[in-house]
Amino acid sequence: MFYRRLLSILQPKSRVMARLACAALLIGASPVLAAPDAPPHEDAPAMTSPLVDENGAGFAMADLGEGPVLVNFWATWCAPCIAELPALGRAAAALADDGVTVLLVSIDRGGAKKALPFLETHGVAAVENVKFGFDPRAKLSREMEVRGLPTSFVLPPGQQAAWRFVGPFEWDEPEMLEMVRKLVAD
Repeated sequence: MFYRRLLSILQPKSRVMARLACAALLIGASPVLAAPDAPPHEDAPAMTSPLVDENGAGFAMADLGEGPVLVNFWATWCAPCIAELPALGRAAAALADDGVTVLLVSIDRGGAKKALPFLETHGVAAVENVKFGFDPRAKLSREMEVRGLPTSFVLPPGQQAAWRFVGPFEWDEPEMLEMVRKLVAD
């Protein structure tokens, strides 16, 4: 299975990315990286620390129910996170019929006040099937052992297992969508 990882600061499908891909092909390198079917399976990390929603109300991961969830930890100051946000928005729309909830967890210290305007500017705030959580003290991210940004977790129904994706990905690519569907179906 193939997927394309994003370069650290470039939006995929941009003119710059297209030029880099062409340059890579000219020198014989492949812009598409081979990947395993999925990262290693692990037990779901503890997910008890509360988050705050866009209205200031607290909630926990358990409040999302036991359906499949794609959790993404990000921040406004993280260039790879910014590059990945549009793809996550499109993936949320594509995965809606599969019952997969996409939860974007901002660890910005300013919480919703800082992150929501940013999400609106980047067109992600209006996407259906995307839920927002704000973790300004990074309690949940520490509890889930997030070591770098962006980090995403795919949690199947029941949320007892997890697959950890570290780094930016093009979540809306057909191969990635199929991988997520497969992980949440198992």
